[in-house]
Amino acid sequence: MSYKVILYTEETTVDKFRNFTNTAPIETVCISNSYGHCIDKLIKLKENVIIIFQIFHPVYKIQDFFNDLVETGLSPILIAFKTISENELVYSMTSIKDPVLSSQLQTFFTMALQDEYQCYFNYIGNNSTSNNIMHSRIEQLEKTEYLKDILRGVTDKEFHYYKMKVNLNLLDEGYYLYIWNLSEIEYPDHDLNKNIYYLVGEILLEECREVLNQYNGGEVFYINPTMVCIIVNDIPSNSQATYLRLVEERARKLNNVFNCKTSFRYKSSYIKDIKDIRISYEEYHNLKSYNFFLSEVDVLTYDYIENIKKNIDYESIDELLLEIKELIYHNIADPKLITNIQKLYLDMIKPSLSYNLYYYCYTSLISAITEAFGNEFHSILPKNYSPDKLSFSSIEQQCNDLIEAIHLIKGELSNRHMIKSPLVLEVTHFIQKNYMYDISISYIAEKLNISHSYLTQVFTKEMGISPRNYLITYRIQKAKELIIKSNEPIYIIAEEVGFSDVKHFSKTFRKITGLSPSNYKKQYAEAEYV
Repeated sequence: MSYKVILYTEETTVDKFRNFTNTAPIETVCISNSYGHCIDKLIKLKENVIIIFQIFHPVYKIQDFFNDLVETGLSPILIAFKTISENELVYSMTSIKDPVLSSQLQTFFTMALQDEYQCYFNYIGNNSTSNNIMHSRIEQLEKTEYLKDILRGVTDKEFHYYKMKVNLNLLDEGYYLYIWNLSEIEYPDHDLNKNIYYLVGEILLEECREVLNQYNGGEVFYINPTMVCIIVNDIPSNSQATYLRLVEERARKLNNVFNCKTSFRYKSSYIKDIKDIRISYEEYHNLKSYNFFLSEVDVLTYDYIENIKKNIDYESIDELLLEIKELIYHNIADPKLITNIQKLYLDMIKPSLSYNLYYYCYTSLISAITEAFGNEFHSILPKNYSPDKLSFSSIEQQCNDLIEAIHLIKGELSNRHMIKSPLVLEVTHFIQKNYMYDISISYIAEKLNISHSYLTQVFTKEMGISPRNYLITYRIQKAKELIIKSNEPIYIIAEEVGFSDVKHFSKTFRKITGLSPSNYKKQYAEAEYV
């Protein structure tokens, strides 16, 4: 079997790989100029692909690259490498069951670069006793276990033993705890690419350590493959203003290191004693639930929550709920319905930071829709997720999901008396029958022998949504159904609902639903009603 190589590296090494194009099992070498370009080429080639990429700074872009790879639904062989000196580099690759193929790929990689680089293979089980890179990795694993134990709670004697054993860069007192989620859900191919993820992850931690060393040090480590924890030493300062400036400056720089697609960022209050780190870590698990209401905040803290939380005015909320229900029962096409839902979710539920209020309003609205239209539209209504699931979403996303469902209900009801314009009725029917094809609003207007602007004006006035957004929303709703019901790759589902570009599909899907296609499938499958 022959493989096509997609290569993203420095110009100085491009020709070296090209010279080995005919080396078994390599067929051709395609050059990319970015991680995103690698994805574009992969989508075109689809199968029998090897992606060789150099690890460039900032490393968080590679985390986004991994996320985008998952969204394609494709599984290329990956080879990642990093230069560690003028004549040395370390590399890792996908775990391949075929030992012959694995050996051939290692030979291809090392032969291409052997004139200028000593190549170290970063892989657990490698027999090379001279591989200091792997020795360092094993030592780091031991250090990480000690740091995880500190999160679970240690005595002073245990702490000082750990400090001596692995040279922890922690003071005897005075800390803050930071936690970042690098991904909503662990990558499904972690068992195959864990060595690559580890290599990239360690370099990401090195970037973080460079920041820590500017501000009195600390320790950074992985709690699990998608969660990074940082214990930072407090910053000594005689000036409160200087102290606050340095703390904020450090937090900003750490955010820049972990500037990837993330679900949650947390900073503890001041921790005086090492034994109290356990309390702060336990607080994190409570605090992360507020991400649903405050997903736009750079760093969540209890102080911030206490400052912005507002009391609930149940009388005003019930009045608005009653008005929304009346519109659902009697005039679901009224644009005021959307405005009121946005006001309820974003101006009342969001500042309350209350799940009880959210579920109270959610239940009232879903019940009203069910009473008005029966169970006909049950499948398109937002799901009643538990707080654990909602913490990976946001109040804005759930609001958009409900509005999306209402737009779809209006569309599905287009063959009834609600839509008075024959033109709008014809457009909705056309979209529902042809959404899977490469159609545009200009194409529809041409088919109906009217102008694009006139169609948009009439449709938007009648439906409360532009025809373009209606088409996109309808396609995403059909995609959601396919994602749940089938096991087809994401790029196939994208094509089946009218998207020729899987990256554009994934971006649009995330924008509308708040989740990537793969995470939507996992969350929907595991969600339970509360």
